[in-house]
Amino acid sequence: MTSLILLLAPLFTLQGVGEAPTAIENDAPETWTLEYPRLIQPYVADYRRCLTGQMHRVTGEANFEMQHRADVPHCEEVSRKAQASANAALARSGNFPGYTEADVREIFEHVGRIHIARGADLDQQFTFFVRRRQAARDEFEANRPRGLVLELHDASVVKARTDATAAAAVAARTAYEQEMEQIRVEN
Repeated sequence: MTSLILLLAPLFTLQGVGEAPTAIENDAPETWTLEYPRLIQPYVADYRRCLTGQMHRVTGEANFEMQHRADVPHCEEVSRKAQASANAALARSGNFPGYTEADVREIFEHVGRIHIARGADLDQQFTFFVRRRQAARDEFEANRPRGLVLELHDASVVKARTDATAAAAVAARTAYEQEMEQIRVEN
């Protein structure tokens, strides 16, 4: 029971402040598949950590793919050491005679391509947001009233409004004067 409460606590917390988790569905998902022996997973994880641990700047431009592409050469040393360790682990185990150094190199290059593709996806999301915001601005500008909007009435409408409110204004003024007279008499 306690574990169920711990699992649902974030959901209840979000609902308490008016926020609920929202699933965002991608209309054109791109799926990358990478299969490799579980034995070399720690070395692949080291390289991925290096790639994802780099600093990226949000500059207001769609340049995340470029920044992610720059991460690959920055992590070249980590990639080289991880590939050497992965090749040594595969050779020691003896269970994967079909994996050559070229296969291991391809695995690590594929991880780099996935990292770059994530940056490209961020660029697409950013440009979509900018286009949507510009379209909303253009629609507002196309539909907003131009210039000063005046409500013009002919004289009969103005006179009717004046006549309708005149009696109420006189009654309010009379009540106010009577109240002030009453205060003066009491003092």
